[in-house]
Amino acid sequence: MSIYNNLISMMICPRCGKESEMEVNLYFGFRNLIDYKIGDTVEWVPRKAVQNGGRPDNGNLNGEGYAECPICLKDFFVIAHIKNDVIESLQANSDKKPYIPD
Repeated sequence: MSIYNNLISMMICPRCGKESEMEVNLYFGFRNLIDYKIGDTVEWVPRKAVQNGGRPDNGNLNGEGYAECPICLKDFFVIAHIKNDVIESLQANSDKKPYIPD
């Protein structure tokens, strides 16, 4: 089991097309079950490489996340757009295949 952080945000599920509040697991930065929202500053691990939770160049990252829709109960991957250490937006990652089949 891996440790991650959480971000709660309204999103449209790419599987069912319904908008709802989603809990997105984020797999970057200092992973310690931190609760984030859009506009929050990401905590990074000092003196570590990006893949180990360290700060990317200029605090900019398109980081991976994972969510399950509370309406259709299907999953999907998410791209979290971080600019200057701040979580700016989320978008469904249509390039990465979900775990739960249609």
